[in-house]
Amino acid sequence: MKLNHDCIRAVLLELEDRLSLNGLLLPNDLEAFNSYQKFGEDEFIYCLDKLIEAGFLVGYIQRLDDSIYTYSVSSITWNGHEYLDTIRDNKVWHDSKKIASKFTSVSLSLMSEIASKVILKSLHLDEL
Repeated sequence: MKLNHDCIRAVLLELEDRLSLNGLLLPNDLEAFNSYQKFGEDEFIYCLDKLIEAGFLVGYIQRLDDSIYTYSVSSITWNGHEYLDTIRDNKVWHDSKKIASKFTSVSLSLMSEIASKVILKSLHLDEL
């Protein structure tokens, strides 16, 4: 399964809005997520799994059988917030995706680098 950068961004943005200091994302909460509705269960779960694996979320996912999962997400990590803050702006995201589309695949770290460059260019800091 390919990592969907749009789904990653959507999930992080929604989690940021929905998670409280003591909040948890539990299986019963899935259908309330726009990103779950838009991308589907498989894509949503895959993104959650990869975000946990990458250290962007604190949580776990466990497969119980071929189609049933148990999981919990308690918070976004510092690295998750850092990535999200880099790609949050819609114009930065659009411009970054346009640049990244020149390649068949781009890692999250490279996408973050591209977005950082887009931000710097828009601020004209690269001319200092």
